Amino acid sequence: MLRSKPFYYLLLLSLLTLAAIFIFIFIFNTRSNERGSGNEAAQSTSPVSGRPDQISILIENSYLPYIRKIAARYEEQYGIKVDIRSTDINSLHDQIEDSILRGGSDLDIILVDTVWTTGFARTGLLEPLRNYVTGSVIDKLVPIAYNQRVISNDLYALPDLYAFPVIMEEKFLYYNESMLRSAGIYAPPATWEELKDMAKYIQDKGLAKYGLIWSWKPGEGLITDYTLLANALGVQAKDANGRWVFNEGGGVQALEFMVNTLRSSGLSDPASLTAGDMSSIETFAEGKTPFLISWAYADPILSRKPGFKMALVPGFQGYQRSSTVTGGGALGITRTSRHKDWAWKFIDLTISMRNEVSAKDQIGGLSVWNEQIDQFENEEKYLNRNLMTEQFEYAINRPSMSSYVEWSGVLQDAITSALTGRKTARQALDEAKAEIEKKGIK
Repeated sequence: MLRSKPFYYLLLLSLLTLAAIFIFIFIFNTRSNERGSGNEAAQSTSPVSGRPDQISILIENSYLPYIRKIAARYEEQYGIKVDIRSTDINSLHDQIEDSILRGGSDLDIILVDTVWTTGFARTGLLEPLRNYVTGSVIDKLVPIAYNQRVISNDLYALPDLYAFPVIMEEKFLYYNESMLRSAGIYAPPATWEELKDMAKYIQDKGLAKYGLIWSWKPGEGLITDYTLLANALGVQAKDANGRWVFNEGGGVQALEFMVNTLRSSGLSDPASLTAGDMSSIETFAEGKTPFLISWAYADPILSRKPGFKMALVPGFQGYQRSSTVTGGGALGITRTSRHKDWAWKFIDLTISMRNEVSAKDQIGGLSVWNEQIDQFENEEKYLNRNLMTEQFEYAINRPSMSSYVEWSGVLQDAITSALTGRKTARQALDEAKAEIEKKGIK
C-alpha cells in the first residue's frame, strides 16, 4: 500500500529538524570549547579555527612585571604571542579612547581604572563578561573589588561585569623614619595638625627644606588627594540626594588646606605641582623629605630602601581617625577585539595563577580574593598587613558615573587654579560646580 504525499512531507520535515538540532549542538559545543573556563584553573584547549598569532594589551607601567609573568605562561600554553604596551596612568585613559574610537584598533585587553568602568561600558568600549565569569568565581572576590566593576544593564535581569579586577588600591602616609629619629621623633603623626608640627620642627632643625611631597600634577592623583582630604573633613562629592556639595563646608576647607600647605606654611614641596604618582615616590625615596602621600604600590618600591615606613593617613582633630581613597586596576576585553575568547583565556590565567603569581607581590596593593586577604593578614613576611587592611575601614570611592573623566577634568582645573593662586578655593570650586551643572554631569 502506497503512503500518501503528506506522510512523506512530514517525514522529510522531521529529518530536516533532526539535522538542524545536531548542527546546533555541534556549533554550541565548539564555541564552548573555545571559551575560557572562568573556573579554578584555565583549561588547555586544542587548536581551533580563528587562533590569532598575537593578542595586544595596553596597561599602566606599574603592571608590567605582573602582566609579563602571565603573558609568559599564556605564550607557553597557547602558542600565541602577547604584545604588551604600557604608559603612565595619566595618559592611559586617552590612549585607550583614541585608539579604539578612531577605529582600526588591534587592542584586545585594556587596563581599566576603577573610575573608568562606567564610562567605558556606557560608550561601548568594553565587552560584558557575562559569558565568561561563573558565579563560583564571583563568590571568591572581595565585594568592593567586584562591585566597582558591575554596571546595571536594562536588557538583562542581572548587572554585567565589565572588567575583571586584578588589584585593589588605597592611599597611605609614608614617612622617613630615619629623618624623624634624627629629630627625636619616634612615631608617625596621628593627625594632620601633628604632621604639620613635626614637619616644622624637622625644617627648623635644617633636616629638610619641605615636609611633604604630593602628586599634584593635573591628573587623577590630584583628585584622589583632594577626595581623601574632603572626606577627612566629612564631605563627599555628592550628598545623599545626589546634589554636588564639594564646594561647601569641608570641601572648601580641604582645598584651603592644600593651598595653605603649598603657599603659606611651606609644608608641601612646590615640586608637587608637576609630580605624578611615580615621580613623587622617586623624589621621596631620595631621603630629603619626611612625608609622602601615595598608593600602596609605593610600599614594595620603598621597602627596598632602609628607613622608610608606612602609616595610616592622618585625620583632622575632631573628625574621623583617618581617611583614604580607593583605586585599583581590572582587565577588560575591548568590544572591537577580534579575538575575545582568546583575550578571556589571558584574563582567566590571572584567576588560575593567582596563588602562583601574586598580583599583590608584583604590583603592590591588596588582593581582590577573599582567601588571599585572610592569608595576607596571617603572613609574617608582610609587615604592613594589618595596617593595610585597617586603612580600608576609612576608605571612600570616587563618584561612579559615565561622565567621570569629564567631571574630573573640570575639578582638576579648578583645584590647580587655586593651588597656583589664580583663584581662591571657594571661587574655584563654585565655578567648577557651575560648569559641571551646565554640562549636565550627574
